[in-house]
Amino acid sequence: GKIPMQWSETAQTITFIVTEDCNLRCKYCYITHKASNKRMNFDTAKKFIDYILTADIHISESVIVEFFGGEPMIEMKLVDQISDYFKIRAYELNHPWAWRYRFNFATNGVNYSSPEVQAYIKKNEGKVSIGISIDGTKEKHDLNRVFPGKPEGTQMERLAWGIEKELFPV
Repeated sequence: GKIPMQWSETAQTITFIVTEDCNLRCKYCYITHKASNKRMNFDTAKKFIDYILTADIHISESVIVEFFGGEPMIEMKLVDQISDYFKIRAYELNHPWAWRYRFNFATNGVNYSSPEVQAYIKKNEGKVSIGISIDGTKEKHDLNRVFPGKPEGTQMERLAWGIEKELFPV
């Protein structure tokens, strides 16, 4: 058979705000009342996926399924469930997005090197894009990006160590 085209120049984005919680307390963050109980319900995500894959609406040739928060990587179990459900339903429905999708993350990168995140990336190899936000120099970054209960953090060093560990394993 013929291998279907996997990407096109036109794509639309669907965004899942999986949590309002975060592992940092950035001084400029717009989410001022972070709470671990403010997370998306998997049933809500399933209903939205079912709707977007079956509704009589205009769709682009490809889709970017974006995970946002708070910090989406603290909800990797939920993200993985949503991703799997999307892939299965798109395939079952013979939807064009069954082959033409990418999973995108907007993240602070703190959990990038965690086993859960790395397993997700490996499982979805070639289909994951990760945008890690950095606030300029190490001094400016660590001044604004603080861990809960700490007036100033060393988040830049932790981020760099985690990325280096994954990109350049010993």
